[in-house]
Amino acid sequence: MNSNECDNRRIWFLLVVAGLGGLLYGVDFGVIAAAEPYMKALGVYSDAQISHVVGAVLLGGLLSSVTSGWLCDFFGRKRMIVASSAMFLVAIPIVCLSLDTFPVLFAGRVLQGMSAGYMAVVMPMYLTETLPADIRGRGTGVFQFCLGLGLVVAATAGCLVATWYGAADNKSLDTAGMSAAWSANFWWTMVPVAVLFLGSLRLPESPVWLSRKTGDASDSSASDTSSPVSFSDNIGESLFQRRYVIPFLLAVLVLTFNKTTGMSSFTSYLVTILHSAGFEGIFANWGQLAVKLTNMLVTIAAAALVDKKGRTWLLKVGTGGMTVGLAAIGSVFLAIERFGVEANNFTGLLTMFAFFFMQVFYALGPGLCVWLVLSELMPLRIRANGMAIALFMNQLVAWGLASWFRPWVAAWGWSSMFFFFAVNGVLYFITVLFIPETKGKTLAELERLFDKCSY
Repeated sequence: MNSNECDNRRIWFLLVVAGLGGLLYGVDFGVIAAAEPYMKALGVYSDAQISHVVGAVLLGGLLSSVTSGWLCDFFGRKRMIVASSAMFLVAIPIVCLSLDTFPVLFAGRVLQGMSAGYMAVVMPMYLTETLPADIRGRGTGVFQFCLGLGLVVAATAGCLVATWYGAADNKSLDTAGMSAAWSANFWWTMVPVAVLFLGSLRLPESPVWLSRKTGDASDSSASDTSSPVSFSDNIGESLFQRRYVIPFLLAVLVLTFNKTTGMSSFTSYLVTILHSAGFEGIFANWGQLAVKLTNMLVTIAAAALVDKKGRTWLLKVGTGGMTVGLAAIGSVFLAIERFGVEANNFTGLLTMFAFFFMQVFYALGPGLCVWLVLSELMPLRIRANGMAIALFMNQLVAWGLASWFRPWVAAWGWSSMFFFFAVNGVLYFITVLFIPETKGKTLAELERLFDKCSY
């Protein structure tokens, strides 16, 4: 086998494992949307407690972001991918077997979130450091596509569970059936994550991490061996130095707005939202599946465009369209909550179509580009810690929103929530105007761009 064939096989293997990592992340956040209505129907917990169980995954991501940068630098990218998938395999049995015990259930969901939090940091970083520059965007696209696939698979499983056991609003469904439906939405997730765990054991370590660990003075990533960058005098540089402040702040803002525009909340509560908009029974589950399938399909198109049209073009188009969709959803709920319009299948359809519109533009821009821009904006000297801090802010905001989502809606209604998301969409669009284009640039070229402070 010649070297080109070996390289191609290596790249394909990396992409497959990256895809499974994205699948873990998508399943991690998507599985609760179909399970949460059963928890509400059981009547065991208050709205605040249910919100805390939903938000526990985001709290886990928040906790993992505190240590992810240090752990990725100390143990290496590969070991952290292995550890992340192993944590998920431990978390799911805890979640499934502790529905009636709030502290244990909460702890299991936190552990589940920590696995996703570590994966969110290490996998984009790993891809950035191991893939050639000309396919780096598509490589991250695979991660994002499979994240969307994870959401779709979780939604499909939710439809099957609702068909088998009955929807959560089915009056004939007893307590035992609701509990079984809850756990069924989680047990199946162990299968793809077990495959990821086994596959990650065979991953090569990031050459960039190896070169830094051994004290090599060049960036020896697979994509940039011809363009060395000296790190010998800069290993201990602070991310708060002037040339790092702007890319760091941009990365923090992008990740923060990616959450304050509400995507994590939609992922976790979409079945409930569609119920509130007028859909009944299993129709809300099928609506959730359709919206998440749209996300996955548009991600394919976005992955084909990202290395041609560029990151910032997709982000501008995506944030603009997403904001319009959020305002449209808020308007439907405003008509229901303030102007006496009856919530029925028609208002449910209007809401679902608005979600389609919003999801198309999210997947086209922020959904695909956020992780790619994050990893490319951060120079190697600050990448691990910078990404970890940015993700910390991302998860802090997401946890706050998810944990108080139901109490907010109970107090002020769905429309106030969606108009809040739309305002943040406007701020997101403004932030994108300041992001430099990184399309096609090697890691070495990005380093020199930051060194020149050419913003």
